[in-house]
Amino acid sequence: MIRLGSMLPQAFMIGITDLVNIIGPEKTVKWLIQIGRELAETQGPGLEGAPEGDLNYLPICPFSDELIHFIDMFGERPKEFQTIVEYVKEREAANTDKVECPAVASILCLMHHAYRVKRAEMAGYGTLHLACRSVVTGSKPAYNEEAIAKAGVTKEEVDKILEKGVCIFKFVKEE
Repeated sequence: MIRLGSMLPQAFMIGITDLVNIIGPEKTVKWLIQIGRELAETQGPGLEGAPEGDLNYLPICPFSDELIHFIDMFGERPKEFQTIVEYVKEREAANTDKVECPAVASILCLMHHAYRVKRAEMAGYGTLHLACRSVVTGSKPAYNEEAIAKAGVTKEEVDKILEKGVCIFKFVKEE
């Protein structure tokens, strides 16, 4: 049985799967990014995450509980979720400015990255998204090698932070 408090997030994720089938992954990705930006505007300027030297990280994903509940309910990640992740990775492979791309381990990384970037932008910062990992068992970490290099850290340093967190980024003061 679905608890009443869980219905809206689950309906949202069902809607994502339907959108992929109705309008395709490209427009669904744009929609998720737009939602993230609009959420950020409701929160205002700010930087998130726990500091770790010059980097910030999130110990937990703000969307992980809902994603886990959704997968528990349906028994697996919908193929549409993977379709979105694959589309984003193909799009990033063709992007000439890869340092600006998010590391994407799950569909909700897109929305969260857009949210984080917009809030940082409103606070006068740029954002480098170095890596993330999904809490869903079997998911491999996602890295942005160009952002890692621009941040001046090694992949090994990033992996060390990933042991205690799920998302690593660097805020860069815009001049």
